[in-house]
Amino acid sequence: MASKYPTAELVGVVMTQTNSGQYEPKETQLDMNAFHSWRIGKHTKGKLQEPGQLFLTENNLVVMLVAIKPLAFKNRHDITPMARFLTTSGSEEVKTQLLTIYHD
Repeated sequence: MASKYPTAELVGVVMTQTNSGQYEPKETQLDMNAFHSWRIGKHTKGKLQEPGQLFLTENNLVVMLVAIKPLAFKNRHDITPMARFLTTSGSEEVKTQLLTIYHD
């Protein structure tokens, strides 16, 4: 049997970098449609920390983590894997704004 690895569903919003180096949501109209799910994969690099952390998808999109949900190992193929956790986080203002909009 293949070795199991930790899995989790990561809910986040695609971000874009401004000229000043800050990250802001790519979509200007933020509603529940702006939130998407990715999962930790077998080859994911970096450490999962907390909401506000930035990560890269397999398509090199920068995403701000908003929520972490448990994910059964057997259900992992229903969600697209992400690539790498970044050591940087978004601003507290953006994080607060996204957490306010997001609800389960």
